[in-house]
Amino acid sequence: MVGLGDIEAFFSLKDRFIKWRNTKPVVTNTAQRFIRLFEAHGISRAQIPRFFGHNLTINQVEDEIELSKILDTNLLEAVATLFGIRLEWLEGGTDELYDINHFYKQSQKFGEWLDSLTADTDKIKIDGWLLTTKFKTDQYDALILMREKIGELADENIYRYYFCEQWIYGYWKCRADIAACVAQGWKRNQYITGRILTQKVFNKFISLKFVPDSELEDTVIANQRFQAEDLTLNPNFFVQGLSEGQFGIENAVALWLEYQQLGFMDSGFGNKRSVFEQFQLKN
Repeated sequence: MVGLGDIEAFFSLKDRFIKWRNTKPVVTNTAQRFIRLFEAHGISRAQIPRFFGHNLTINQVEDEIELSKILDTNLLEAVATLFGIRLEWLEGGTDELYDINHFYKQSQKFGEWLDSLTADTDKIKIDGWLLTTKFKTDQYDALILMREKIGELADENIYRYYFCEQWIYGYWKCRADIAACVAQGWKRNQYITGRILTQKVFNKFISLKFVPDSELEDTVIANQRFQAEDLTLNPNFFVQGLSEGQFGIENAVALWLEYQQLGFMDSGFGNKRSVFEQFQLKN
């Protein structure tokens, strides 16, 4: 059967993907982009020197002319690293804030990547979301978004965000890979929960042009919840909404079992292999 089941067809979707058109925030210079980045993360201008340091003063951050005088390459690199965004965005060379970490057909690398984030200390706090939306097309409609706590202000956590692949939620290969990533997060107590976003908000995320979970950016993650970990526990939930009918269901479950055998489906809730094998026999 030819279609989404063909790997070349899947990658052609990436080539054909048209970036969503969003109204861009009015940002015309590096100083404005610098300020927007902090404010989108919940840090006001006057709080920037206290949070970021680097000998910045309140006068500098409240006066764009003064700020532009001291924004050298070292300072821009430091803030880009702090928030995990592209240096080129601060420099005005791209509209996209974020790069994407790719895990399609290599879901085992997701766990390795999580381990690399916490290699130097076990005090790093990481969790995230499986974000999806209700429209069903042959384009991306799911995203794994992870966040790492990098500080606090007024008892509010400040986060760095990581975009982990863009997925077609109804495609059986993507579904198994998503489940494996969710499992590896839960196994490490880096919990990935599910949210169904409106199409408007999801489009903002997938454009890579907006800071996530920000009131200023209109990207607050507060919509319908679902238990993403059920992808690793419940075969009925795991196959829900898959495309390609019986073919998609059979192959998704077979791939789930293959990943489980390799150790990628252990989310810390016990071995669910027999549950999926029984489901496979009935279907």
